[in-house]
Amino acid sequence: MKICLILPTLNEEKSIKKVIEDVPNPVVSNIVVVDGYSGDNTIIATRKASKKNFEVATMFQDGYGKGMAFQSFQKNFNLDGFDAYVMLDADCTYDPKEIRSMVSPIVNGEADIVMGNRLSFEGIRDVMSTTTYVGNKVLTVAAGVMYFKNPKDLCTGYWAFSKQFLQSANIRAKGFDLEANLFTEAVKRGFRIKSIPIRYKERVGQKKLKYRDGLLIMWRLIKERFL
Repeated sequence: MKICLILPTLNEEKSIKKVIEDVPNPVVSNIVVVDGYSGDNTIIATRKASKKNFEVATMFQDGYGKGMAFQSFQKNFNLDGFDAYVMLDADCTYDPKEIRSMVSPIVNGEADIVMGNRLSFEGIRDVMSTTTYVGNKVLTVAAGVMYFKNPKDLCTGYWAFSKQFLQSANIRAKGFDLEANLFTEAVKRGFRIKSIPIRYKERVGQKKLKYRDGLLIMWRLIKERFL
């Protein structure tokens, strides 16, 4: 199978080179960096990364926000060229070497979407603040109650998708409510969802999430369920 890695970026010059160089080969054949108009040297750092045997392409997203990065990829990339897709944050919090286990359920026909579960990682409390941990737990429980399916880690930044999901998902989220929208679309459209445990590390660079993003995520869950 041909696997494509999606890396949404915004001011990730300190981490993007390492993320790309840690990508396992030949598991991934192409990497697409979708940049949100970084004000630093993210694009330069991307071009300096060792490419191994895969291709690395860059595109600038339409609009601003992580959700718009995903929508831009859906709209502008030829989705017919690959069998499965992986998306992870480019801040070194996720291990690209776990891509193998992320795509395995899709390759084996067991799932259409795979969500990396950080909250099961035994060292999570050492690298995630209490406020962030509790917020993630609350949002995850809320999603389970509203949609009758436990996502285990709603706000994870590590995902794998089948081509069929990417081609049909109607994503409306523009910002950090993207992950909630991915989950709600999968549930509403009857796609098979699987969660697998992953490791999680302290991020490199400046934290972007703000308290109001938690409210935005909750609103996305409510809006997609009831409105």
